[in-house]
Amino acid sequence: MKFNRLILSIFLISLSVMSGCSKKESNIISDGSFITLYETSQDVSIFSKPTQLWHNEKDVICIVYAYGYNDSEFVTKMNESLYSKYGKAEDGGFILSYVYPDDFKRGSKSYITLLDSYLNEKNLLGIILLGAPEGTHKSIARMQDSHDGKLNFPVISLFSQDDIVAMEDSADFVLDKSQKSEINGLSTESEQTYIENVPYLIEQCVWYCRIADAPFEKNARLYEVVKNLAKNNKVSRYTDSETGLISINHFVLE
Repeated sequence: MKFNRLILSIFLISLSVMSGCSKKESNIISDGSFITLYETSQDVSIFSKPTQLWHNEKDVICIVYAYGYNDSEFVTKMNESLYSKYGKAEDGGFILSYVYPDDFKRGSKSYITLLDSYLNEKNLLGIILLGAPEGTHKSIARMQDSHDGKLNFPVISLFSQDDIVAMEDSADFVLDKSQKSEINGLSTESEQTYIENVPYLIEQCVWYCRIADAPFEKNARLYEVVKNLAKNNKVSRYTDSETGLISINHFVLE
């Protein structure tokens, strides 16, 4: 018995020495591969760093801030919120943003049609246009032409200033502010939408682009998608005031 206890003691001491000398060891996991286990004496300062909610990837979501949405304060606050969740493209994150007209200048003029050249080499998950200026659809159309007529990611247009029919054709869907007629017969847009809902809508659109693996189909189901995206607001289909025709992919916030 004494001999057996001696053998056991020697074994335990040897095991303790081996554990103390080794800085790391390998352990098999369920699929047959190995992982490396480290001692708790390793520097654990990395665990005190802020949690990163995004991972370095080449995929990006492009946001263009244009008419009505290019104020520097708004852009800065909106981007800060998005960067904290999805990361800045220049740092390996998802969000790639441009401001019109500042980022589209050539000499003294600005050209939104430069957009497709900016995005030519990007792995896009989606494009979100805010207050798209006249001619934006031309850039989208050129991108479509270079992809055999159809892009493999969503294009979302919010509160566009571009030609209505052209934007309906270029974007997966168009979402506008509600309008109301004044006594003089002229229509004015409600600023309440901008103040309360735009940041929420942008974040919703980014989230949709992040999880979508294809463009949104222009069919009857698109109405349900947009209602869900703008779920804090009432959404109706856009009706052309001259023809009375109802668009399949153009909607209005009530």
